[in-house]
Order: sequence, then structure tokens, then C-alpha cells
Amino acid sequence: MERLTNQERLKPWMGVVFFAVLMGLFVTVCAWMQGTWGVPGLIATELLFAGMSVLLCVIRKVRISEVFPIKKITLRDFFGCVVLLIGTYMLSIASIMLMQYLVPSSMAEAEGISGMLYGPEANFFYILFAVGILPAICEEMAHRGAIFSSFRGVKHEWIPIVVVGLFFSINHLSVLRGPFTFILGAVFAYVMVKRNNILLTMMMHCMLNSFSVCLSFITGLANSETTGEVAAAGGSLSSLGLGLILGCAGPVLLVTGMMIINPKEHKAKRYIWAGITGAVMLFTGIALFGTSMAENKILSSTISYEITEAGESELVDFTVEEEGTYVVQVMLTGAEGDYHVTVADTEGNVACQGDISDGMFRIYQENISPEPDDYVITIDSGDNAVGEHPSFTVTVQKA
Repeated sequence: MERLTNQERLKPWMGVVFFAVLMGLFVTVCAWMQGTWGVPGLIATELLFAGMSVLLCVIRKVRISEVFPIKKITLRDFFGCVVLLIGTYMLSIASIMLMQYLVPSSMAEAEGISGMLYGPEANFFYILFAVGILPAICEEMAHRGAIFSSFRGVKHEWIPIVVVGLFFSINHLSVLRGPFTFILGAVFAYVMVKRNNILLTMMMHCMLNSFSVCLSFITGLANSETTGEVAAAGGSLSSLGLGLILGCAGPVLLVTGMMIINPKEHKAKRYIWAGITGAVMLFTGIALFGTSMAENKILSSTISYEITEAGESELVDFTVEEEGTYVVQVMLTGAEGDYHVTVADTEGNVACQGDISDGMFRIYQENISPEPDDYVITIDSGDNAVGEHPSFTVTVQKA
């Protein structure tokens, strides 16, 4: 880890104080700007972070070029960072599913964040700039620039990796994304320790954020209603199991990325530990997913038919035998028209209702807490669905 020329001017306690000041501004001034202005407030927040980082360099009279080191990106560094990023993203799936299961209330964050960023008139390029590009520059200047540089003089390299990762996680003020942002911040700090090139962490940050924005628009999740439905998918044992399965390759990819970035310090035993961790995640995930699906599913049905007239309905029955929380999910394929889902008991009391979302993945999903009774799922078609031949996969399972 490279030290600053005048490292004595920037000590670890200064980095802690700087972060405390940033957080003070974040929960007061920045919170007001984002709550009042929306996305422009988010842009102003990022610019404030960058400005404060440069101001610290000016006040402490340290070289800006050393606090924000910029070097040529080699092919090895590029591919190493990409592999690290993929591994981190896979672990993020597992960590988010875990937090949704442990803290179900954290699922509301997805809907709240989406509500601010993705309105009905959301502009893709505007959101891409505000969420994908600008934070990758400004947040890196604050965390892997100013804060990280204050720890360059410490003896043990793991200290800035852990501290910067922790600060990065706290900065996001998110229970749902807490473990993920810690891992992400630590990985970025690791890259700074080994390569001392802030362009690499900016690139990784930009790639991750931009991918999330693009995925939201492509899949049709860029609206608060749909995001809330998808968030409701979490919190169940089956979702946790699926998250562990999807993330099981993450540890091996992280070790591979570290080897590419820093081959001289690579140790083969890291693959052993990564393989063991991945295997535990895989088999635990399979066990949780299989057990949950077998024990908790009370309805699994696939129906397909041709829509011959507007308003045509299809009915699916199921019975709730005991109180609890149940996940109702209707997935649609092979059709582009409008479809509405209603779940009601035998007396017509509605348990939930809503439209099947638009986008690549068409889904209606809701958590309900019904009384023991017989229920009917009704799927109504819109005027623009006439002539279509939709296929619905309907499931109801206990959360």
C-alpha cells in the first residue's frame, strides 16, 4: 500500500472525523435536498461529497494526485476487477435474500428507493447519469480517495479494507444492503491497496450501478409498484435458499479476481476455503429451497387458453387451512395485453388484487394473511388482450 509523500498531514483519526462530518451533512442537508428535489437532490449530494473530498486535500495540504491516484488501466487489472465485481454481485444476491429473511421490514426499502428514482416519466439517460455514473466518481473520491488515504500510513493492510468497507456500508443507511455494501466497499478498498488506481474502483462502481439501472429498465422494474411486488418475493425460506444457490460461486470468483489483480501474493489454499464456503452455500441453499417448496406450497398450477373476448376471466381455487402469511404469485408468458388478478374468498371478500406488471418479466405477487377458508384467484383480461394465448403459472405458498 503506497503512502502519501506527506502522510503525516493525513492521519487515520482525520479520516474518521471526515466521515463523521460527511454523515452529518448526509442525514441533514443531503436528506433535505433529496426529499425536496428528488433526483436533482441526489446529484447535489454526490457533488457535495466530491467537493468535501477535494476541500480536505486543500486544508491538509496534501497532493490531490496522490489522494486520487490515476494510472493507466492494464488488461490484467481490467479483467481482474470484472471478475471481482461479478463475484461480489453474486454474493450480493445471497446477502440481500438473507437480510430480507432476517429483517422482513427491510423489503420496504426497495419500493421507497424506486419511488424516488423511477417515476412514470423517468428518463433512462438522466437516471443512468445520476445513479450509474456520478456516484461512481464522487463516492469513490470520498471513500477510496479521502478516507482511504488517511489510512495509508497504517501497518496492516486489512485495516483500511475493513474500515473503508464499514464506512461505505454505513453511508448507505440501508439494512437491506448493509452486508452487500460492506463487501463491495471492502473489495474496492482491496483494489486500492494492491493497485493504487482510483480509476479502477470508479470503473467497477460505474459498471455495477449502471448494470442495476439498465436491468431495472429492461425488466420493467423501474416503477415503485412493480419493485414492491418483487421485494415481496423475499423474506421466505425458499427465497433465501435460492439466493444461496445463486451466490455460491461468489467466493471462488472473488479469490480468482484477487489472484488476477495480485498474482504474487496468491495462495492456493484460498481456493480451498472459497470452495468449501461455496459448497456450504450451495447445499444449504438446495436444502432450504427444497424443504420450503415441499412443505409450504399449497397451490401450483399452469393454465393456458385463448382470449376470445374482452373481460374474459379464468378461475383457480385454493384452500387455506391455517393462519399465516402466504405469497400469491402469478407469472404470465406469451402475451402483451393487460391482465388483472384478484384473490377473494367464497363470500367475495377481496384479499388482494392488482395488475400483472409490464416488462420482460410479467408478474403479479403479493403477501397476504388470509383467514382459513376457500379462495378463488380470478385473472381478468383487458380489451387489448383479445386474440392472445396467454400462459399463467399460479403458485400460492406459505412464507
